[in-house]
Amino acid sequence: MKKELKIAIVQTTLDDRVAWKIDKHQPIKMDYAEAARVWNEIIHTLDDYVNIEDSRKPDIILFPELSVAERFESEIKELANQTGCIIITGLDLKTQGNNVENKALVAIPYKWPHGFGSSRSKTFYFGKHFPSLEETSFIKDCGKIFKPCNQFYLLDASEYGRIGIAICADFYDIERFALYKGRIQHLFILAYNKDVKSFNYLCEAISRLVYCNVVICNTGHYGGSICYSLKEKEWERHIYRHEGANLFTSQIVRLPIRDFFEAQSIENIAHKKGFKNQPPGYKWQYNDNVNNNKD
Repeated sequence: MKKELKIAIVQTTLDDRVAWKIDKHQPIKMDYAEAARVWNEIIHTLDDYVNIEDSRKPDIILFPELSVAERFESEIKELANQTGCIIITGLDLKTQGNNVENKALVAIPYKWPHGFGSSRSKTFYFGKHFPSLEETSFIKDCGKIFKPCNQFYLLDASEYGRIGIAICADFYDIERFALYKGRIQHLFILAYNKDVKSFNYLCEAISRLVYCNVVICNTGHYGGSICYSLKEKEWERHIYRHEGANLFTSQIVRLPIRDFFEAQSIENIAHKKGFKNQPPGYKWQYNDNVNNNKD
């Protein structure tokens, strides 16, 4: 396993009151000008990461839920190749007939990490299962129905660990964490969440219950992005926490992998290498899953 995973947490400042309007006769679509403004934040950040030296370059770049309008979606895939970084970003609501989906895009570049080549990035999508009450109300007022995503996703990043990924309100899904427990090193949440205090408390609770690193990339419109690791010393656990509304930020953080991987997989408390103990009933399931899926 690698020693650490470098994550860029990018808080875009999309304003939902400007971005979407109720219209029963049209598909739900992000406002053109607001989409362009936020895209300008994204492109300037990624320009910096294209030129940064490899020792400082992030391995994965996270953007919040609902960050990228449909017309910029294809450019995210190309930017993954240009930066050599995996990009995980929330997308605009997708309307298909009377159904509306909330999805995110994962773009994996050629020869990741930091590799470059002529091949296009590989991509896949994952969706949200539980919409917020405000989201449900807005979609209903638009005369449409929310279509949930019923799949759970694990991203196997080889020597960089396995990653659970989810969108906003799915962070409250207890069944999801029962599945992730013993199977992942990192959990990434893309959010557009105004209740930042609740997510702050939940971050530590889920980190302890699932026994994993947790990263929440929330919108800069409300703030509250967090990077949390189960270090034994309390002052080391919050690797990053940002508070304050209407602030665009971009920060590279480092998540432990190798030492934490050993802390997950061994039972001897004396060899935890500076991490909290495993939660009650914790069962290590990582190796069997990896071996079963090698083919």
